[in-house]
Amino acid sequence: MAASSLMGSVSVVVPNYNYARYLPERFASIVAQGRIVRHLTFLDDASSDNSMEVAEPLLAGLSISVTAQRNAVNSGSVFRQWARGAEAAGTPFLWIAEADDSARPGMLDALAQRLASDPSAAFAFSDSAAIDVDGVVTAESSKPYAAMMGDDLLKGDATLTGQEFIGRCLCPRNLVVSASAVLWRTEALRAALESLGDSIGRWRCAGDWRIYTEAARMHASIHYEARPFNLHRRHASSVTGSIPVVRHFAEVVAMHSTLRRLLDRKAEQDEKMRHYLRDLRHAWNLG
Repeated sequence: MAASSLMGSVSVVVPNYNYARYLPERFASIVAQGRIVRHLTFLDDASSDNSMEVAEPLLAGLSISVTAQRNAVNSGSVFRQWARGAEAAGTPFLWIAEADDSARPGMLDALAQRLASDPSAAFAFSDSAAIDVDGVVTAESSKPYAAMMGDDLLKGDATLTGQEFIGRCLCPRNLVVSASAVLWRTEALRAALESLGDSIGRWRCAGDWRIYTEAARMHASIHYEARPFNLHRRHASSVTGSIPVVRHFAEVVAMHSTLRRLLDRKAEQDEKMRHYLRDLRHAWNLG
């Protein structure tokens, strides 16, 4: 499908908490996606830095429609911000563009074309390069991470059934390494969030993993774009980096419980989950 037919088909939600330093690059990366973007919603979760002071003049200078909202009190979970953004979106596709990440031009065109060609798809995601605090690329692809446990599924473009995606990309770990790499069919994200209800607000670091699982359970297909369009920033002040490892480990265990229910406790997948938990205990010195 031609990119011109997708003009204005994407709403962008930028959830932010204390990422003022990254906002100029993030907003520039959104504008660089071109006319496919209809609207940008900036959701600041009661930042204690100068995020709003940085954001407001930048947003005012953009050539696209913009909404900016600031919570008076922190929501306690970025996934509550996802829900707010999904509820307000008025386009067929939705991009949750995390404030500390960036993206290469053409990402939304590539992913939107995949969704437009397959009405049964819940979302499409791209490979991610890793960048540091200064935006320098430190790893050109996340494919080596995806292949570490012996499955090279994501070495090239792929279309997966929902069940296959759960079994190979979400078990024993989440291979969608960055939420910013995902373009959602808006109605699919809304349906997944509605199914999960208030429980999504209890997740701090693995909520994206839980949402992908729910969406894949409910939809026929997921698409993967092997080009590393997304730029995932790795830094100590990220949400995941600021959460105690004990809490993170507990959420991985909770996800494995969910996956076992959905995958009928297959022996091979059970062993992979046990192996992954052993590796995490060792890496995080949990005994």
